[in-house]
Amino acid sequence: MPPACTLISFASRQIWPQVLSVLHQRPARLRLFHSAEGAESKRPAQRLRELLAFSQILPPGAILLHEVPHDRFQEIVDALADAAAQDSLDDTNSIVNLTGGNKLMALAAAEWCRLAGVPCFYLERDLRVFPFLPKGGDLLPQPDYQLDPHLARDLDPLALLGCQLDNAQIVSPGQRLVLNEPGRQVDLDQFPALLQQHRDFREFLAWDHPAPEERYGDGLEFAVAFALLKLGVPAVQRGIRLSPRVPFSSALEEGELDLVFNWSGKLWLVDCKDRKSPESRINALRSDLQKDTPLSPQIQQHLDCLAEELRQKELHPLKEDLLAVSETAGLLGRAICVRRSPLPQQAAEFARSRNLPVVLKHNLLGGLRPLLFPDAPASLDELKALAKAKTSALP
Repeated sequence: MPPACTLISFASRQIWPQVLSVLHQRPARLRLFHSAEGAESKRPAQRLRELLAFSQILPPGAILLHEVPHDRFQEIVDALADAAAQDSLDDTNSIVNLTGGNKLMALAAAEWCRLAGVPCFYLERDLRVFPFLPKGGDLLPQPDYQLDPHLARDLDPLALLGCQLDNAQIVSPGQRLVLNEPGRQVDLDQFPALLQQHRDFREFLAWDHPAPEERYGDGLEFAVAFALLKLGVPAVQRGIRLSPRVPFSSALEEGELDLVFNWSGKLWLVDCKDRKSPESRINALRSDLQKDTPLSPQIQQHLDCLAEELRQKELHPLKEDLLAVSETAGLLGRAICVRRSPLPQQAAEFARSRNLPVVLKHNLLGGLRPLLFPDAPASLDELKALAKAKTSALP
């Protein structure tokens, strides 16, 4: 892209096509078109402007917002022509991103590019760019190419999350976790042994704010954060609290995100639960009772019924939790569940239907590494761990 070039784009709920396109093109100015619809276009455009300015990708004065109708083809084309006339834009100093907006906006933008002779491109979800060049009144497709998945590596995950959210707002940013000096010195191969020793992984981490309170399950969150950081993630945000974004809100929080991080052109959410399964809890109770006297068949039956009741009682909130994590991640986001024990069959099937990977605590590296590096071959240790996980489940 030549110096002092202008990128023309259309806002929508999904911010990543906009962020990655700006980082790749590095324009001097961004003309961001949006409709009057608040949730779908106008508010995302405003949040994107704030993100780009906050992250110092573009100065605030270089990001210009334009409102256009979402359902009138010719008025969209005319709005593009007016903006181009104001800035004397042509094929030498401008390019159009067709990825955002609705389909009618994309068609209108492509038509203007064809008429004005301005190049354009479309960014697919797999980070492939499909460019088009105008020639003789046509838009001719050019060879596609792949974007660097780590273009946005240094962007703050908290700022990205704030830009993505519309119906919720961040009321507490939680902690930004990074490796401290002892953490940087730890070899990644030592991690499984440290996990088995129940080490407190906070000794390998640094953070900006203290946690408001210590809770059961914090240890797993710190262990997962440490594993992610050692695998190459720059920073992990822990314990982000959200509340509904509505007028006259009761100020009641609607939930907390355990871990959030930015990786490979996506915003990732990790939901951590370190609870024992109902079966393991009942089996522990059974073992304690049998220490004093053998259990009668009736008591055995009662314990079996209790285990089944606990399974059914946990299944519904568990499925709700899985759904909430999956939806918060967004269309171009990723969500991961980390659990101590394998999910019950119904919950596991529900997670698979939402493309929600479940990583078990005893195999954190083997589960996280292929998600972060999907094209890398699995190591021998990871293959052994996978085989073990398929044949046995730890309580």
